[in-house]
Amino acid sequence: MKILRRINPDLVHLHAQHPYSVALILSRYPYLLTTWGIEVLTLPDSNILMKSLARLTAAKARWITVDAKCLKEIWSSIGIPDNKVDVIPFGVDINTFHPATDRYILREKLNIKHADTLIISTRPFYNHHYNVECLIRAFASVIKNRKNAKLILKGTGPLERYFKSLVEKLKIAEHVRFAGLVPYHKVASYFASADIYVSTSFIDSTSVSLLEAMACGLAPIVTDIPGNREWIQDEVNGFLFRPKDSKALAEKITQLIENPHLRELFGQRNFQIIKERAEWQSCVSKMEAIYKSLL
Repeated sequence: MKILRRINPDLVHLHAQHPYSVALILSRYPYLLTTWGIEVLTLPDSNILMKSLARLTAAKARWITVDAKCLKEIWSSIGIPDNKVDVIPFGVDINTFHPATDRYILREKLNIKHADTLIISTRPFYNHHYNVECLIRAFASVIKNRKNAKLILKGTGPLERYFKSLVEKLKIAEHVRFAGLVPYHKVASYFASADIYVSTSFIDSTSVSLLEAMACGLAPIVTDIPGNREWIQDEVNGFLFRPKDSKALAEKITQLIENPHLRELFGQRNFQIIKERAEWQSCVSKMEAIYKSLL
C-alpha cells in the first residue's frame, strides 16, 4: 500500500492475484489482471474462500488477460463475463527462436553425434507436477532398443539430486545430459540442437517452453491436457500422451526416432503456427492496445 501511494500509478498490472489482490482492491487503484498457470487451473478445486477472493479480484479488475483459452473458461465458470477476458500468449521472439540456428555447435560441446536423435526437456525440477521422472523412466525404456538416442534435461531445483540418482540407477547416465540452469540467451541453441521436445507436466496453461520449441522447428510430445491441446493437435503437429503414462510416452518417442520425415513435417507446421499465433511483437501490440484503452 505504501509503495502504491508513493508511486501513485495511473494503472496497476497485477500478475499474482492471491498474494496482492486484497491490498490492491483496498487501495482503489485501477488495475489490469493477468493470470496464468496453476493459480487459475486449481481454482475449480479450491475452497470457497479462495474462489471468492479470485472472483472478487477478477470482478474489480478493469480488464483481464490470460495466456490460454482454458483459463478463460475457468473464469467464465465462476461468473466472469467472457467479453472481459482476452487470451494473449506471452509470445516468442522468432528472431531468436527459429529453425535456422546451427544445430551442431552445441551437440559437439555435449559430445552428441550428428546421427544421434536428441530429446530435450526444459521443465524445472521444483515440484512433482512437472513430472520429469516420467520422462526419465520412458527414456530408459526407449534406450534399450535405440542406442543412438540422447536426452538433455535443462533445469535445476530440489529434485535434481533425485533425478541424477534415478538416471544412475536405471543405467542410462551415458545417454543423459543434465544442462543445469542455462542463460536465456543460450536457450535457443539448446532447442535448435534437439530433434524432439517433451513436456510431462500434468497441469499447465500455455507453456512458453513449448512455444519456443515449436518456433525452433521441433517435434513435440506433450501431455494431453487442455493448455497443450490449444497448440498441439495429435498426429498433426506433434503427439499427445496421457499424463503420467511413461509407457505411452516411450512409444511416442520411439515413433519419432524412427520417423525423421514426420519430425520434419511437425517442425515445419509448428514454426508456421508460432508465426501466425504467438509471434512476440504481435502479442506485445495486443497488450499495448489494452493499456491504451484503459488509460
